[in-house]
Amino acid sequence: MSVSVTNFSWRDERRGLGEQLAEIAEAADRGGLYGVWVCDHLLQADPYGARPGETEMLEAYTTLGYLAARTARVRLGTLVTAVTYRPPALLIKAVTTLDVLSAGRAVFGLVVGYHAEEAAATGLPLPPVPERFDRLEETLQIALRMWTGDTSPYRGRHYTLEAPVGSPAPVTRPS
Repeated sequence: MSVSVTNFSWRDERRGLGEQLAEIAEAADRGGLYGVWVCDHLLQADPYGARPGETEMLEAYTTLGYLAARTARVRLGTLVTAVTYRPPALLIKAVTTLDVLSAGRAVFGLVVGYHAEEAAATGLPLPPVPERFDRLEETLQIALRMWTGDTSPYRGRHYTLEAPVGSPAPVTRPS
């Protein structure tokens, strides 16, 4: 069992959002839950909440780093990350950093992405679906290289990396 935090509009103005979020994660940690997940969106995308952009949304990997410092056991990750949100090396570095700083508790969830309104509002690319699947495959190939120490050049249809260095290595290869 896990906790998913998908909407931050519930916060109590008298207390800080960070402290309230930490309380949730700490309770999950103490309670023996498997994981704490956050949405990787730049605009609120809760299907049951307000329209995108009308309520608060925290950046996912910064939030997970904060939660890593406040917990000891619970696994941490995004519900999923759209492959178009970050260049592969940057995304893999973020997940690896989370894994290292949390002593091996990072979970790597990746999807092709779908949210056209958010992409347009924030200037993120949202290529056609077949291209997004190609980018997903290439990102996974790059992750495996970086996590196994293969620094040889990577040349795909969409990404070219001269030296995909993944140092430090993850504590455990993020699942």
